[in-house]
Amino acid sequence: MLRFNEIRRYGRSMKPTTTLLLSVLLAFVVWFIAIDQENPMIRQEFEEPILIELRNMGPGLQSVQDLTNRTAVLTIRAPQRTLESLHVDDFSAVLDLANLTAGSHEVEVMVTALNPDVEVIALEPRQLLIQLEPVISRFVPIEVEVMDSPAIGYEWQEPLSEPAEVEISGPRTLVSQVRSVVATVFLRNAKSQVEQVRPLIARSAQNLEVERVEIEPGNARIVVPVVQPPGRKEVVVRADVKGLPSPNYRLTGVRVEPQTVVLSGSPNALREVPGFVETTPLLIEGAIDDVRESLPLILPENVSSLQVSVMVTVGVAPLESSLTVTRHPVIQGAGDDMRITVSLEEVEVIVSGPLPRLELLGPEEVRVLLDLTGLLPGSHLVEPTVVVPEGIVEQGVIPEAIEVLIESLITPTATATPELVETPATPVPEPVEPTAETEAESSGTPPPSANETVQPSPVPAPEQTEPPPTATPSSSN
Repeated sequence: MLRFNEIRRYGRSMKPTTTLLLSVLLAFVVWFIAIDQENPMIRQEFEEPILIELRNMGPGLQSVQDLTNRTAVLTIRAPQRTLESLHVDDFSAVLDLANLTAGSHEVEVMVTALNPDVEVIALEPRQLLIQLEPVISRFVPIEVEVMDSPAIGYEWQEPLSEPAEVEISGPRTLVSQVRSVVATVFLRNAKSQVEQVRPLIARSAQNLEVERVEIEPGNARIVVPVVQPPGRKEVVVRADVKGLPSPNYRLTGVRVEPQTVVLSGSPNALREVPGFVETTPLLIEGAIDDVRESLPLILPENVSSLQVSVMVTVGVAPLESSLTVTRHPVIQGAGDDMRITVSLEEVEVIVSGPLPRLELLGPEEVRVLLDLTGLLPGSHLVEPTVVVPEGIVEQGVIPEAIEVLIESLITPTATATPELVETPATPVPEPVEPTAETEAESSGTPPPSANETVQPSPVPAPEQTEPPPTATPSSSN
């Protein structure tokens, strides 16, 4: 009770200014809590690595390590909405090399967030070990490596390079490792001089590529002479084909593998060779298919060859021709309740193919179809479909479209028309003129005597009014 009274006395003694300040402070705390709940602060690792940029490297220096693609991984804290919109360009990672001389250095990676709401808590790596060395240069001759061989019977001679040497430059340690600058060349069975522009590669004494060394120029023109040595001569092989294929067949070609051979002998003997050698005869009389056979070569005297035989292939194929046949169109897709009338009973079909096959073509192998699926009664132009056997090709149809008349066989049922019934008109009573009797009755006067004749007034016949005609429903066609 005593404590409560003290609090009441303290509350009464507070000044209005203090109360106002406490109210403002409490309102700020409530606002901060509400904002934090709506857009809370989140700590997490940034999903994309940040590329580290080198700055302020001293003149005449270069890093031995390749730092062009080094990156840093960041751990950041930011409001949730800000975090969702962050991009890799919102950060910068710098390696400042200002005032560093040649030697080994541990340099701190400095990361800056461009958005003030983002705080970088940690990064990996925090430091990088860098080896700076003076840049030196020297000239190195170009070496040409021939990677394969020329054609059989040919030799390649000493390659030529233009330029003959190049300048290499880079960190002193790397430049000192270079023992040669190499250009590789492929001859690919060449029979004459090979000229190529090839890139240059710096190699160490262990024949490994030395990277981070600049080569100027980076390419060289390489020339490799390819010649036939004395006592050798390359000639063409000509196949000796005898006979003709079967009638209705033709030759499509003759292929020799290899097409040339290299002969060896004395210069005088090779000089007498006309530029080709023949094979033993290959008989193809009556052939109806390709003929393939290995044939020995017929070599001149005092001449030899490493290739003693060649493979000869003679192509044989049927003669191609064309033929016009007449066919009756076949109806497809028509219902049983339809009558079909085709304007033409026959059409002409042009087909092509091997002549022996055309001669054996049966009447049922080529069919002309008229597909009427989905067509309604009436007149239609239908394009015929031609079915041909395998190996035969359709070249055209005469005519290209056929008129077809489709009629329905279902007779539509007529609807009975109701008869008109005349309704008699209701008679309309006409006013009757008063007679003597009626006047006497009304006036009390006695009726006339029997001798007096009373002429009745003519009563007109009632007019008949005809009812309006009833509409007759029309029968459907």
